[in-house]
Amino acid sequence: MHIYERLRLHPERPQIRQIRRAAELLRQGLFAVVPTDTTYAIMVLPESLDALSAIRALRRLNEQHLWALACSDLSQAARYAQMDNSAHRILKRSLPGPFTFILPASSQLSKRVFGKRRDIGIRIPEYDICQMLLEELGQPLLTTSMLLPGEDYVATDPDQIHDKVRHLSCVMMDAGWCGITPTTVIDLCGDAPEVLRHGLGEWSE
Repeated sequence: MHIYERLRLHPERPQIRQIRRAAELLRQGLFAVVPTDTTYAIMVLPESLDALSAIRALRRLNEQHLWALACSDLSQAARYAQMDNSAHRILKRSLPGPFTFILPASSQLSKRVFGKRRDIGIRIPEYDICQMLLEELGQPLLTTSMLLPGEDYVATDPDQIHDKVRHLSCVMMDAGWCGITPTTVIDLCGDAPEVLRHGLGEWSE
């Protein structure tokens, strides 16, 4: 059954009833388009396999796509990613904020979702709507950018996003226009941090 809802939220004073409705729809197996501290992002519970398939089709992602995990805090992230003392210090210094850190994955990650990948991006957005959603759910969300095939930039206009996703079973969390600059991506899997993408976060070692 097709379910689509567009929830309008105040960007600075999000309505808790809208947050709870979005969480309810995510638990029903839908995916969500969520505003963050950088751009709009697509988020989904890891067990929602039909929604994951819909996201892969929408974004034309292959099986090697590196998903990030949006977490509410570091203790939650530590259940899904392996981090030594050095990595923990870096994440504690930088998050929440506009960074994605790539770390070795723990055994908690589903092989049905991640296949043979052994790494995961960790994201803790500094944005009330996203934080409230994660806290309401009590578990992390798989996330990927709202960058559609053929587009050079992440979608920022909620009306345009609405037109692209309303035929799918999802919830659009509309908080107005969002940014176009993605996270800064730092790989912590090697001997030293490596910047894979320069984005909104200002990185200094």
